[in-house]
Amino acid sequence: MLDALERIGGDYAPEAVYYKTLYELFRKDIEARLAEDAAVAATGFTNSQIWNALYEFQKDGTKSVIAKLREHNGCILADSVGLGKTYTALAVIKYFELNNARSLVLCPSKLRENWSLYPAIFGHRQNPFLGDRFDYTVLTHTDLSRDFGLSGGVNLANFNWGNYGLVVIDESHNFRNDGGQRYRRLLDEVIKQGATTKVLMLSATPVNTSLTDLRNQIYLMTEGREDSFRESLGVGNIHSLMAAAQRVFKQWETGQTKGGRRDKEQLLEQLGADFLRLLDGVSTSRSRRQIERFYAAEMERVGSFPKHEKPDNHYPQTDLRSELSYKELADRIGQFKLSVYQPSEYVTDPARLQELAETRARRNFNQQDSERFLVGMMRTNFLKRLESSAHSLTLTLERTIGKIDGLLDKIDRYENAGQLGAMAASLDDADVLPDADEEDEEFSVGGRRQSYRLSELDVARWRDDLRQDKDTLDAVRQQVAAITTERDGKLREIRQAIRDKAENPTLDRDGNPNRKLLVFTTFKDTANYLYRELANLAEELGLNMAMVSGDETRTAIGDNNFNAILSNFAPIARNRGGDGPGIDLLIATDCISEGQNLQDCDTVLNYDIHWNPVRLI
Repeated sequence: MLDALERIGGDYAPEAVYYKTLYELFRKDIEARLAEDAAVAATGFTNSQIWNALYEFQKDGTKSVIAKLREHNGCILADSVGLGKTYTALAVIKYFELNNARSLVLCPSKLRENWSLYPAIFGHRQNPFLGDRFDYTVLTHTDLSRDFGLSGGVNLANFNWGNYGLVVIDESHNFRNDGGQRYRRLLDEVIKQGATTKVLMLSATPVNTSLTDLRNQIYLMTEGREDSFRESLGVGNIHSLMAAAQRVFKQWETGQTKGGRRDKEQLLEQLGADFLRLLDGVSTSRSRRQIERFYAAEMERVGSFPKHEKPDNHYPQTDLRSELSYKELADRIGQFKLSVYQPSEYVTDPARLQELAETRARRNFNQQDSERFLVGMMRTNFLKRLESSAHSLTLTLERTIGKIDGLLDKIDRYENAGQLGAMAASLDDADVLPDADEEDEEFSVGGRRQSYRLSELDVARWRDDLRQDKDTLDAVRQQVAAITTERDGKLREIRQAIRDKAENPTLDRDGNPNRKLLVFTTFKDTANYLYRELANLAEELGLNMAMVSGDETRTAIGDNNFNAILSNFAPIARNRGGDGPGIDLLIATDCISEGQNLQDCDTVLNYDIHWNPVRLI
């Protein structure tokens, strides 16, 4: 007993106590890492091409991810943008391939070509890791919504989703809604079926709106179970813990002084040890600042990150003649009735009225409510388009007026038909749903809807409201259409910005001029407008220009397809090589805001501001 008391109560240096405390806190992690290092060496993994292509911080990230996958069956790799999450994920895939695990990569459609570069089966000449003979399968997020057809040579009708030991989900924040069809299929058919599936999620922005986004991604690694980390991390219930953390965060956010420095230490203390232990257990996240601090020798060897200049903000007039008042137009848009999208407001059939009432009583929400929300979305969409360009708003107003004309024509034909024909006349989604703006993720329409027959509606009242809507929309259309290119203040401003960049280019580290400029806009209509109106200026300045959107591309040189354009815009970053002419000016929607390496360009111009801050970032 005296010996034990002597050891415990001995005169130890504070440094020794500190290191002993650290060791006891992290002993489990340290032992797991040492065991992992031995296992990694035994597979020959460290001799692979991908491993030897990694920077030190990426190698450490790979080891951390592998350890979390082995212990918790899941990990979110949330390194900041530009830190090479794809290469880290490739190294993880190679490790599991060497351990005889089959891998499936699920990525956004626009990133399929990026991931298809590396598997040996595709035989790409630009594949830098041919010797590693990667053998993973590549499918897209949207493939989870399909039961048949081909996807990159894979027949979805006969595809065994549950046949994989590792699933890598690129841009995993797209699976933040646990009520979505794709989410449910991913969880039920890909992860739950078959043997235990390990899930690696890649996202620089795993939280978009609340910690619920993060919770739903964690459920993918626990197969939806709340108590999966009770033993390993001491977390009894994931749902309760995340809900409590969200409340703490909202209270902290509300209590912060506006314009003052936010006290993050206070937030971390209030979130508590359980939340931080969960976060540390299932995620790996490093910022550029952390890499610069903890890998200083590596950064000195390879060079520092680019310095971010402060944004240069401009506020051009929408109309150089000042004849268009933005506020007045916004007020008028807010008053649009848009009855074309609200057929439920005109239901007179007793059975249908009862159906609407019963649905609302049962679900607290019915089709009538859905249509009101849709009209609110349309009004917001008009405002977004007005902020983007007068041209974009004009086209949308014209499409909406055309839809009203089509519906009025259908009503006229219904009233002129015989009784049998009139009874059969029904509405479909093409009549009462707007065209989706695929470049704007907040603007989505569809879902399960109940079609109406015109005989169930008060078509006389509906026709009067439709005609009134058409007159209102047409008056606004004429007002906005009057803003020609000569009156477009934003167009004049971007022309000057492009000229300044071309005539006074920035210099890279070697002193070479960089004339490349990336222009972002929310809408394809605006992108096409800019491509057309800037063509003469680009030719005058000797700039090769291109445009990419969700479903359309245009280019002055090279192959006119999405990946060829991006490779010609950033040939070094995308391993195209320096041969052949390049693209200097790229106009794009946010279809390229995820996962694309365009680091040949050093300047971004946002022609309009995306209303979702995460998309903007």
